[in-house]
Amino acid sequence: MPRSAPRSHHTSPPLKPTALALNRIKSLGPDLLAGVLCALMTLAYASSFATLIFGGVLAPFAHHAVLAGLVGSCLAISVLSWRSSFYFAMGGPDSNPSAILAATVATIAAEIIRESGANTPELLPTVFMFLFVSASGCGLLLYLVGERRWGRYVRYIPYQVIGGFLVGTGYLLLAGGWKMLTGASPFHTTAAEIETVPAIAWTTAALVAAALLILMRVWKHFLVIPLVIFTAVILFHLALLLGGNTLGVAQARGLLLEPFDLGGWSHPFNQPWGLVRWDFILAHANDFAAMTMVVIITILLNATSLDHATGCDADFDRELKALGLANLLTGLAGGLVSVNSFNRSLLNLRAGARSPWAGRLCVALVAALMIFSPQAVGLLPKPVLTGLILYLGLSLLLQWLWDGRRGMPASDYAIMLAILGTVVAFGIVPGVAVGILISVVGFVVNLSRSTVVKHRFTSATHNSNVERPMRDVEWLRAHGERLQGVVLHGYLFFGTSSAVLDELRGAISRTQALALDFWHVRGIDTSSVMVLRKLIKLATDANVQVIFTGVSAPIRERMLASGLDVTRSPLRSFPDLDHGLEWAEETLLTESLKATSLAEVLGGLDEAELAVAGQYFESSVIPARETFIRRGAESDLLYIVLDGRVSIYLAVPGTDYRKRLRSYGPGTIVGEMGFYSREPRSADISADIDTRLARITRENFTKLEAGHPFLAGRLHRLVVHSLAARLRTANNTIADLL
Repeated sequence: MPRSAPRSHHTSPPLKPTALALNRIKSLGPDLLAGVLCALMTLAYASSFATLIFGGVLAPFAHHAVLAGLVGSCLAISVLSWRSSFYFAMGGPDSNPSAILAATVATIAAEIIRESGANTPELLPTVFMFLFVSASGCGLLLYLVGERRWGRYVRYIPYQVIGGFLVGTGYLLLAGGWKMLTGASPFHTTAAEIETVPAIAWTTAALVAAALLILMRVWKHFLVIPLVIFTAVILFHLALLLGGNTLGVAQARGLLLEPFDLGGWSHPFNQPWGLVRWDFILAHANDFAAMTMVVIITILLNATSLDHATGCDADFDRELKALGLANLLTGLAGGLVSVNSFNRSLLNLRAGARSPWAGRLCVALVAALMIFSPQAVGLLPKPVLTGLILYLGLSLLLQWLWDGRRGMPASDYAIMLAILGTVVAFGIVPGVAVGILISVVGFVVNLSRSTVVKHRFTSATHNSNVERPMRDVEWLRAHGERLQGVVLHGYLFFGTSSAVLDELRGAISRTQALALDFWHVRGIDTSSVMVLRKLIKLATDANVQVIFTGVSAPIRERMLASGLDVTRSPLRSFPDLDHGLEWAEETLLTESLKATSLAEVLGGLDEAELAVAGQYFESSVIPARETFIRRGAESDLLYIVLDGRVSIYLAVPGTDYRKRLRSYGPGTIVGEMGFYSREPRSADISADIDTRLARITRENFTKLEAGHPFLAGRLHRLVVHSLAARLRTANNTIADLL
């Protein structure tokens, strides 16, 4: 059954072994038809790209390259049929890597000829070894990228940069097609070289390219390319026949491919290693790097296109590993760099392929042709193959330069043109370098535009989880700008941290304490530490206290390595924002922990009223760190803090850590929620320091309401004010976050 089938909402029951065998036999018919059609296209594509790579001075040896192209195709299809996430996947040499290989091989050939002459025996061994090493090296890198599951990172390359790569490839294909016709590059072709090209070659190549270009834009059917190629081959041979040209004459004029035989099969183990110019191969390592990057992009783009076009689920890392293994074997067997092919895979599926056996049958047919009828390759017209190359180049240019201009911002379009111009003027390697540079600069610029300030706050909108008397709450709200802070997030580097400095520069002159929360910061670089040091200096000069909160150990170590110790005076450092705000508030509220009395809390009682209240309230002292309310206990007591401080803690399941939810100082009320709702306690409450409390039982509270409603009303009013203050603080915090 297929490894990856189009998505469906229906499932079928498992088939019995007999029925499964019958289904496989029935599928051989459609698989065989698809295999035959794909074998013809594999022959055409492999021959086209091999001829493209072996152009110019290497043209007489193109039949060796055709054999290498077919070897690479067979191995790629075989491995994909077993390892790809698409059961119909097809592969082999393709336009993008072949265009780069053609440019690199031409350069190596020119360098060797310039140094040693046109008839040097070093030429072919060096060129072939470069191709084989490139295939195996690329395969190894592909497999490692897939094994490490790094394929997803390639998808972060900006759209316009990928477009620039592909437009540059389109130009290289056009230049390669021109060279296949004339034997020279477009900018170095003389009139005499143009005149030597037979009219039938020009005409055939132009008609094939035009027919494919027009029909594929008007009638996007999977049979268009094979029908045009097949028709062009037939018409070309008819034209030869009508012109009185025999096959021998046509081959002599360079109109047909040279037949190959397996005796001319070149691979790394039959090359004269002593003649290989390894210095030239190493000198073009940058070309290999550029080709590998383009190969990875091509594989992922083709896999994405197949995913969208067929509804199958693509596993990108699996595709990279499969093609990595295929290229590793290809290099050892003497083949050309191969990738997955969108057009040929879609052709296989649309032609009726029902299982991976369609690809395997395609390989068997191509192998049979190579073994039993190698002369058949000599029937392929070079101009038809050239027309296919020209079509592929033109289609890329039209797709990105013409069609893409309408859906792409002007700035992105200009970047794509800049990459194309670099490729035309200086070659593919500088073009790839410019693309990478643009990608990195664009990423940095865009990241700099995104703020790392999650939100800003003052003590008027955001307070610590310490419950304070209303007088203190009102003071903090009225003097909010005296305590300001920012919650940072993401990654801090020079661009983003400089924006934070600019944003806080004006606030420094209006505040007494500045809190910087790093709880959500994932990383920081050295330049950001320098910016923070500048911010600290500005604050220190203005007599502003800087408070760091939530700084993780790795970020603290990076700060220390850059000369910033946030734990040393005059700086203050706290494990989280809550404790940092608590310290800052208490610093501003110099009397925030001043002891109070029950009379003051209940609104100023006279001696008689205080004596009555004393009959219902009990005084108790809680030692530091003692828990006097436990989660799940009965809520039968209401507490008023008169001196000291208590905190509500909630245990984090599975750990020993208790998170502080709220703290309460003098003049605040504790335990009122459970007391009024009669539900069990929802958290633990402990004394942070020695604390004096006034408490009332539910029984005494009921008696107070019945006997002294005025005092009970005072207590009710205290609870309402307390709850209203907490709700207002929560609303302000939410509004500040929005």
